[in-house]
Amino acid sequence: MLYGRLTVGQGPPGRSVGNGYRAMMNILLPAVAITLVGSVGLRLWYVRWKQRRVAERRRVEAPNSHYSSAGVRQQEDRERWGDIELGTLHPLNADEVMRLLHVVDADGVKSLSRKDRLFLDNMTLPRMGV
Repeated sequence: MLYGRLTVGQGPPGRSVGNGYRAMMNILLPAVAITLVGSVGLRLWYVRWKQRRVAERRRVEAPNSHYSSAGVRQQEDRERWGDIELGTLHPLNADEVMRLLHVVDADGVKSLSRKDRLFLDNMTLPRMGV
């Protein structure tokens, strides 16, 4: 059955053409507004959460921390090895200490092998009976 020309707001008997659009907009506009406000709120929450997480994980070193650079450790080692009392050592050990200290003075602490460093460290230990 044909109804003839339809104008805005007219339709089949009992139904209006514009009511469907209005009903859709009554649902869609609040949903878009809620989504927009929710996404902005979620973004603000995430940024603050991330800042708190970074702040909690931050590790601030104390000024007199036990951490030191390699250069400082090498200097401390050289000073400690230089304090070895050669008179209390066996002549062979004293000669080896002198040789290693000359190597350190010429080429630096990094030029020593692990074995040489361990030897010098053992020579700095307090001697029994001295």
